[in-house]
Amino acid sequence: MVKLVIMPRLDIDMEKGSVVEWRKGEGEPVRKGEVIAVVMSEKVTYEVESPADGYLAKILVGPEVEVPIGTPIAVIAEEGDRPEDVEEAVRKAEEALRALKAPRPVEAAAAPAARAEIPVPARPRVRITPAARKLAEQYGLDITRIRGTGPGGRITKADVLRALEALKARPAYREVRLTGIRRLTAEKMVRAWEAPHASLTVQVDMSKAVELRAELEAGGTKIPYDAIFIRAVALALREHPELNATFEGGAIRVHEAVNVCFAVDTPQGLVTPVVRDADKKGLLQIAREVRELAERARSGRLTMEDVRGGTFTITNLGVLGIDQFTPILNHPQVAILAVGTVEDRPIVVDGRLAVRKTAWITLSFDHRAIDGAPAARFLATVKRLLENPEELGR
Repeated sequence: MVKLVIMPRLDIDMEKGSVVEWRKGEGEPVRKGEVIAVVMSEKVTYEVESPADGYLAKILVGPEVEVPIGTPIAVIAEEGDRPEDVEEAVRKAEEALRALKAPRPVEAAAAPAARAEIPVPARPRVRITPAARKLAEQYGLDITRIRGTGPGGRITKADVLRALEALKARPAYREVRLTGIRRLTAEKMVRAWEAPHASLTVQVDMSKAVELRAELEAGGTKIPYDAIFIRAVALALREHPELNATFEGGAIRVHEAVNVCFAVDTPQGLVTPVVRDADKKGLLQIAREVRELAERARSGRLTMEDVRGGTFTITNLGVLGIDQFTPILNHPQVAILAVGTVEDRPIVVDGRLAVRKTAWITLSFDHRAIDGAPAARFLATVKRLLENPEELGR
């Protein structure tokens, strides 16, 4: 029996998806369960398997074309299927695709018969000087759109020159459609701004944390700064569980699992993979997971499990030279921590001016769920842990 391969729903928020690549070509044999394509939702990629043994009769949706979930993207024919049945299945699937792309008819459209009776208006006669006409033709200008200021409305050379200047003044731009991760990010930002944001900032002496990082890396293990901040935040959330929460359906949900997201800049846009149970993992294990998740994010190989269930987010623009910034909540989470550059700065230590490795960290939180005082206590705990990294463990 002929089988349709449809765009799958990869998560509850998914509305559309696109094909990243086809692993099989039309006419090639396939086995049930064999990967025939890779599709992408707004968040992750997913391998689509053949629903049956047979061959790939028709590819309906090419790479990078976005279609709604449930849309047929290919036709699989099994051995013994009649050619006419395969052709009929392909025809119906293609009709369904065309119906999705076709514009909706205008209710008050004129009848075709009446359209034939409407005379085509003659091109208006334009009064223009020979020099102005030659200049307009040289630059491809539509003279019917130029207002003449000469006698009797005649277009002069000066009018054409003004039209050229007006064209040069128009801003040049290209339009970028919101698809995939970028569309999801835009939608989440709109929802996030429904929350009343408040922010607190502190400066952290990172000297000891930098020394710990250097010590561990000397042993052959690369330690991203994100791993250090994730570990500190995870332990702080254990002490201040009210920030390990989401605001959903008008209710605050305080989560038992401490699942810390961290922002990763990818060619497709911003994604936030999750380090699960970060409070129960050592610094070395978190560092390994951060490296692996970041690499999968940049190569477009994150799974739904990699991005689902986060309870708090860290975003680090310090790696891009940003000293301090105020983050926007990662909806529906109630708090997010922004991290700036770790670099030498003058600070007062024991009453004396000193130069130390420091960083500015900023906590943004949903004031519906968190008051200023508990948010401040949480930030103070994060600061204490970063300035005393022996408490982070390894």
